[in-house]
Formats: sequence, structure tokens, C-alpha cells
Amino acid sequence: GALGQDGQITYCSDISAPPLTFYDAAQTPVGAEIELGNALAAELGVRANWANTSFNGIIPALQARQCDAIMSQLYIKPEREAVVDFVPYMYASNTLVVASGNTAINGVDDLCGTKAAGQTGTTVIGYLTDQSAKCTAAGRPAVDIRQFTKDSDALQQLRLGLVDCYGTTLETAAYVLGQQPGAFRLAGEPFNRIKVGIATRKDA
Repeated sequence: GALGQDGQITYCSDISAPPLTFYDAAQTPVGAEIELGNALAAELGVRANWANTSFNGIIPALQARQCDAIMSQLYIKPEREAVVDFVPYMYASNTLVVASGNTAINGVDDLCGTKAAGQTGTTVIGYLTDQSAKCTAAGRPAVDIRQFTKDSDALQQLRLGLVDCYGTTLETAAYVLGQQPGAFRLAGEPFNRIKVGIATRKDA
């Protein structure tokens, strides 16, 4: 394939989701996925180049040849498998994060009538949308879903008290809880346990 043909491999990644992908103080991409991508590039004998790409447009960016592969906690789902090839490398789950003083939300069933933030194009937004439909079908208020381009912006909404909960991956949630001990808690059990993979074009 075309991977690494010009001495480098370019990864599309939404570099806003610590501990997997984020920028350090020197604006260098760091994190577990960055390390994995760099190690794979070294294995191929090429240099890793990271293209910071909004998650919502990450598959179109790959298809438009703006990168060689996606490494951005991309869940392997049938609709995505129809358009890209995947190499699985880890499991991930989604979870809900609330302020530690919030005793009203203890899982997705408690979301009717609340404000929930998440990153545009992510699996958790689809899940919140389904949950909202269940609320309205049961004659309860919908979930007010606020979508943001960056995962970190969705977290900021919770931090500022503008939303009741923030949906993200378990890995990012664990990092957030560790960064600000006592500020937040997970609401209920993680859900959507699913494989994550590196995505490449089907013609690569």
C-alpha cells in the first residue's frame, strides 16, 4: 500500500482527548495513541506526522487523502467498516461524568430533562440522542444535548456548570477525574464497550 511511501506516515487524530491524544506545554502531540502511532511508524521505518483533525470530519479527511490512517479512538462500527478498513488495538467504553455534588444523575435513565454535553460525531452523542427519544416516548422531557467540536470544550461546559453531565470515553473520563480529584464522579456503569481501531482507506 501507500503507507509511508514518502518516508512518513500521516495520522489524522483529534488531538483533544487526554490521556490518549493531547498537546503538551510545548505544543507537541503526546498521549497513549500518539506513542502507539509513533512506535508503528518506527516499526515501518518512517516518521510519524500528526494532522490535528476535527473528529466529526475525520473519515472524510482520510478519504480525501489528507492522511494515511486515523488513530483517534475511533470505534469500530458497521457503518464505519463499510467505508474504511480497521486494525483493532484496544477496547473503550463510554461513560457519563457529573459534578461530584450531583446526586440526581446515576446513569443514562436519569438524563430526561437534563443538559448533556459531548463531542460532535462521537458514539456517545448517538447514545444520548437515543436516550432522549426514549424519554420523549415515555412522555418525559427530552435530553438537551449540547455538541462541541472538541471533547475538551464539552468538559469545560460541565466544569463551568453550564450542563448537568458530560459524555465521553472511559479513558478520558478517568484522566479528567485524576486531574481534578474530588471535582467529578462517574454516573453509573460505563456503556458501549467496543473495539477501537486504526482506520485506513480501503484502497490503501
